[in-house]
Amino acid sequence: MSLAISEDVKFDCDKIQLKYTNEFDEEFNDEYVNRYAIVRKDNEKLLGIHSDGYIVRPYYELAEKVNKVVEECVDIDKYKITTKDQVLDGGKKYRRDINFWDDSIDMSKFKSNGMHIQGADEKIIPQLRIYSSLDGRWGQQIMWSSVYVVCLNGMVRPDWTFVVYNKHNKREDITFAISDFKSGVEAHQELGEDLFKMMQKQVKVSDVKHLFKKTLANRYTKLDIDDTSENIMEDLNVLWTRYVARYKCNLFAVYQTATDWASHPDTRGAIHNVSRKREKEVAKMMNSPEWLGLAA
Repeated sequence: MSLAISEDVKFDCDKIQLKYTNEFDEEFNDEYVNRYAIVRKDNEKLLGIHSDGYIVRPYYELAEKVNKVVEECVDIDKYKITTKDQVLDGGKKYRRDINFWDDSIDMSKFKSNGMHIQGADEKIIPQLRIYSSLDGRWGQQIMWSSVYVVCLNGMVRPDWTFVVYNKHNKREDITFAISDFKSGVEAHQELGEDLFKMMQKQVKVSDVKHLFKKTLANRYTKLDIDDTSENIMEDLNVLWTRYVARYKCNLFAVYQTATDWASHPDTRGAIHNVSRKREKEVAKMMNSPEWLGLAA
């Protein structure tokens, strides 16, 4: 089955109230506190500590809920759908990607004004992402994205938002309806035309550098100094050079540079955390005056 859920995802947890021994009590009675340990039942690994209001929601239940909606909208036996489950940090976090290969945007058809993209793999596919955690870092999140197959860059949009978001202390469970699914497919279909417009828009190198300095490489401190991260600018320059060689000096090359930087971070930290943070920064960049000026 193309929507199969990995066995690694299928584990349950205990919610255990914490206590301490009161040494000032003559009988050394235990005192319970409003903190609960979330512990995996299969290996007794501690995943998080939360208050009483925290609701444990198993990852596999969330995946099953989304699967039901997909099955109502798509003939999963007819179309090519692949999934990727990632249980991160020993179970503290979870990400699931569902890729829909039959709804791809073939970028090779956009060949005008000197713009020619070659290669059968030059296409964009819609992707449904699921995020959750048991350590409190991520709420339950279901969102649409798109992936550029040739480089696996996540295709960020300026109106990029989570379709559904739910905190673990909310009593209501997360909802994901057929209308949410269809709206994501429609947004993906519009993406091809947006990218084609970027390909036609020529840009100056100096303007691109200014854009990156004011957005992605800006550390936003309150000091009245040049707040540009030289390390980020260096990384962006390497990527920019690569994409200009492939797509010429246009807004699409700028976009690919930014999404590559977000999708493939070179970091000592948790890659999944850094990548999600950077995707939000790219979305913010695409609403900046500098980007809108280039796109005008």
